[in-house]
Amino acid sequence: MRISAVFIAYNEQESVEDTLQKSVASLQRLFDDFEIIVVNDGSSDKTGELLDLSAQGNSRIRIIHHKENLGIGQALINGLKAARFELVVHNGMDYCFDLDDLAKMVPLLDGADVVVCRRKQYAGYTKYRRLVSWVNLLLLRTLFRINLRDLNFTQLYKKQVLDSVRVDARSGGFLIPEILIRAHDLGFRLREIDIEYHARQKGVATAGRWKVLAQSLYDMVCFWVRRLLQKNEKKI
Repeated sequence: MRISAVFIAYNEQESVEDTLQKSVASLQRLFDDFEIIVVNDGSSDKTGELLDLSAQGNSRIRIIHHKENLGIGQALINGLKAARFELVVHNGMDYCFDLDDLAKMVPLLDGADVVVCRRKQYAGYTKYRRLVSWVNLLLLRTLFRINLRDLNFTQLYKKQVLDSVRVDARSGGFLIPEILIRAHDLGFRLREIDIEYHARQKGVATAGRWKVLAQSLYDMVCFWVRRLLQKNEKKI
């Protein structure tokens, strides 16, 4: 069994070495073959240099460099498109998802096409980020009637799902929910599992910034309107 693990990096020089070492060790234990794809999204620190050094002599580590910062959504899309193997997972360079937990997730693919991780706890979250996450989930479940309790952690996909789903969002907060909603609409089977969320140990998180939140809300509303119009057209 082979897997592609996609990481997004933006000014993560403090995390690069540890994250890649942990990832390689976990994937070697669990899979017959693997690749690690890291998208360096226009980092202004030494992230790009450190990634290139880590990839030297290891053909399983592939680096994609963006000359400028395109945002987490576009970076993740580019990383997912580059995946070559039959299973695909994504993660952050802060290693909030321990790849060892894939051992619990892979067996669930016998009855699912996507395994959706549900955070057991929100380690390291401020009260503000907890509120933002709660409001976001409430909006998603209200607007799209999807019976998932966490749409913004990480997921394990069969690659055929990603090959079948086209997404319009490029915001960090709505890209993954749109993938999951479209996959559900296409009839793919989604299954949840409780997984530990690990707090960031190094670097600074950017997911909760107002610009990211505003773009995510815009993408969410636009998709909701388009989806509603399409459903109405089918009824006519």
